[in-house]
Amino acid sequence: MRAILETAAGNLENQDRGAVLNSSAGLVLVVADGAGGQSGGTAAATLAVGLVHQRANELRNLNSCVSLLQKMDQTIYKDRVAGETTCALAVATEAAIYGASVGDSGVWVINESSFVNLSERQSRKPFIGSGSAWPLPFECMRTGKESLLLATDGLLKYTSSERIITVCREHKPSEVPRRLIELVRYPSGALPDDATVIFAYV
Repeated sequence: MRAILETAAGNLENQDRGAVLNSSAGLVLVVADGAGGQSGGTAAATLAVGLVHQRANELRNLNSCVSLLQKMDQTIYKDRVAGETTCALAVATEAAIYGASVGDSGVWVINESSFVNLSERQSRKPFIGSGSAWPLPFECMRTGKESLLLATDGLLKYTSSERIITVCREHKPSEVPRRLIELVRYPSGALPDDATVIFAYV
């Protein structure tokens, strides 16, 4: 799979972070949305993505993804500067897609005629950095034709799943992340929130 990341600020400071990493475990994708309304959100999201960079080669099954998010929760909780963040982490191999998530960022698998929200049952709170986060593991087998979408709530909260899926299916993969963010842009040009999207495709 190939992946494209796009991020845009809806606030004075973009508290979203994301990464696309080629590792020995597979293609590692992560988005983190620093919790607004409290200090340290940006630092928390930055730390979260940094830890994924450090451990990407170790993410060989869903249990390792859960363990990393648990470690991330404790590391950020103990940091004097960092606040709290969401985190959606997915690994795509030739056979499967697996990962773990906490918060209201999402991980979707989109096929030609259906889609699956892998993060649907995740706990929105407590966030990563609270010291008591509860990561939700997920896994599905690949068909070889699916696309994978990771996004923060700056996209998912402000438009419908139908509109998101239509963009993913009807546009060139290279255009999808930008067009998804444009779905939630106001006529004024502003965004309702920071938005980060990763679109991975065959």
